Amino acid sequence: MKQTRLAKAIATAVAGSVLSLGVVADASAHTMYNTYNAGTAPTAGGTDGWVYGYVNETYPTVSPGWVGTESATTLPFGYTGLSALNWAAELHNAGASLEISRADALARYGVAADIDTARGAWIDTEETPQGWAHNTDIGLFMSHVDAYVTLNLTADNAEIANFGITVFTGMDTGTDYTHHKLWNSPAQGFDFTANDPFDTTGLNYLTHDATVDGVNGLTFLAEAGQIYSIYLGGSGGAEWNQNKDNYTLTISSSPVPIPAAVWLFGSALAGVGFAGRRPRKAAAA
Repeated sequence: MKQTRLAKAIATAVAGSVLSLGVVADASAHTMYNTYNAGTAPTAGGTDGWVYGYVNETYPTVSPGWVGTESATTLPFGYTGLSALNWAAELHNAGASLEISRADALARYGVAADIDTARGAWIDTEETPQGWAHNTDIGLFMSHVDAYVTLNLTADNAEIANFGITVFTGMDTGTDYTHHKLWNSPAQGFDFTANDPFDTTGLNYLTHDATVDGVNGLTFLAEAGQIYSIYLGGSGGAEWNQNKDNYTLTISSSPVPIPAAVWLFGSALAGVGFAGRRPRKAAAA
């Protein structure tokens, strides 16, 4: 009897997993934006990392603040760090997708958020290649379920050919920040895979890709409830501050497949339960 009940429990769990994979069409998502510099022309003005600590020392919590969060001065996911945080994204179901862009901010909140970076922000083509904090855009991401997540990027005005993305687990909790910090410069001791860029605290390197565009994406496994920091910018094009442009970041996801072993284990237990009933029936006869 115990074997039969266990087999039923396994079968019910497996069936439930199948059903959950069938409802991804109803998946939902949520985006949040810092509204500082909203309305700035795509190729004009300073990027967020540049103005923070230089023009506006209290960015990113001052008015007009954020949209998509509980209040204008509430930062996503309880963020307390000093890095210039530009946006945040949240997926609720595997199979959901969303977009980080000025167009999305306008459609959702009526705010032309300044979602921009520069052509050489992530890494440039100077004699000693490097990236700079003041042009690297920073966002946070969290999924409520385990999912494979793919990031694709395009420049709104085609000023940037391809992008670099680094994904870290965790988010900055540091108390120091300077927009003049460089990174992605191995020749100067700043490795592509280093933790805690820009004097941050709490960021652990997960993965990166220097050739992301609208077709070629970066994919990683997002664990349910884990917050990830996304650092991005133009990659390998011109100097660090040239060709500023707004960008569109597409975040898509897919369910994590159920391991074949689970199906086999469930089938095996179900078979054991069925076989366990046969001798008792024969004895009763």
